[in-house]
Amino acid sequence: MINAESQLLLDGVESFARGKGLNWDIEALPLYQQTTMRLALETQRLDGIITGFDGNDIMASLALTKMPVVFLRYSDSEPSMRRKRLSVMRLDFGEAGRAAARLYLGQGGYRSFGFVETTRDPRWSRSRGDAFRDAVAATGLPFSRFSTKDGTYQAAVASREEFGALAAWLKSLPKPAAVFAASDERARDTLLACREAGLEVPRAVALIGVNDEEFTCRHIFPNLSSVRLDNYALGRAAAGELYRLFKGGEGMRFDFAVPTAGVAARASSAPSSPGGALVRRALDWIEGHACDGAKAADVVRATGVSRSLLDLRFRELHGTTILGAILDRRLREVTRLLRESDDSIESICGTCGFGDPGGLRRLFRNRHGCSMREWRRRERSGQS
Repeated sequence: MINAESQLLLDGVESFARGKGLNWDIEALPLYQQTTMRLALETQRLDGIITGFDGNDIMASLALTKMPVVFLRYSDSEPSMRRKRLSVMRLDFGEAGRAAARLYLGQGGYRSFGFVETTRDPRWSRSRGDAFRDAVAATGLPFSRFSTKDGTYQAAVASREEFGALAAWLKSLPKPAAVFAASDERARDTLLACREAGLEVPRAVALIGVNDEEFTCRHIFPNLSSVRLDNYALGRAAAGELYRLFKGGEGMRFDFAVPTAGVAARASSAPSSPGGALVRRALDWIEGHACDGAKAADVVRATGVSRSLLDLRFRELHGTTILGAILDRRLREVTRLLRESDDSIESICGTCGFGDPGGLRRLFRNRHGCSMREWRRRERSGQS
């Protein structure tokens, strides 16, 4: 059975192939059935593979085949074999943590932040938690991380001992607390631990998970908020790398930042203060108008409060200024266009509300540590 997350990835692969006019037959092999993929490899039924499965049987079979392979590195493990037609996309899931932080910072009114990790797959959990921690650091508020004692945790069968430890940790956080969980399953565990601890969600503890899994998020009270991963974009990127290998390109190892498609905000992360609602209203206006050349004064007029009050609330609750929030929105649009379009740097500059290409170039380099051309080449590697 293909879940919604995998379906989006497959849709991205299909979209890339269709855009290139390629007649790819796309087959989804169940990764948990090792014999299925091994048989397909041994009979050469496939021309190329995109996989994130790193079981010993599969890796041994991949080592023998000469077909192009794109390995999605979801965990700390990585294929040790060196083959000309093997590419490894080391996935960075940090944007999920930043997306959760943006929602919480926009709401404001919290007295602490927390992250609930899972040891089932440490790399993606760790990158989400680290990004969330770094994004809320500017507030100066306490940050705490809950981790399991060993690597035996499985999402569906958290032990009573662990629930007790999680409940005790939640009680220790200054309230109201903004908590981000590494996955929707982990968010569900956290919500159940809140019940055990007698903590009301979201009044005492606000909660956000990751993956927006329909059943997990909507069949519990209160409904869980969740970060949506853009697996469609990941599918397109993986298909682009496979296509590059088909054309004779050599395998490579590179980092890929998995983008998000926003946060599905539900009852578990409702706003907690009037000041937070004000900043949220301002951020919503900025989202729609920043790239039209909007200035801080325009945001002030749209919200109907004084510039000093709005700047104060932004610094308190968002860790930035009104102008900083405008620039953040514009830069997000710049990175989207660099990734998804062939527009020139000068054209992107105008589209995103920057009057000075030189100023944008300096700002972009300060933010990302490289030029826009370098960033585009790295992000779109293998997609042209």
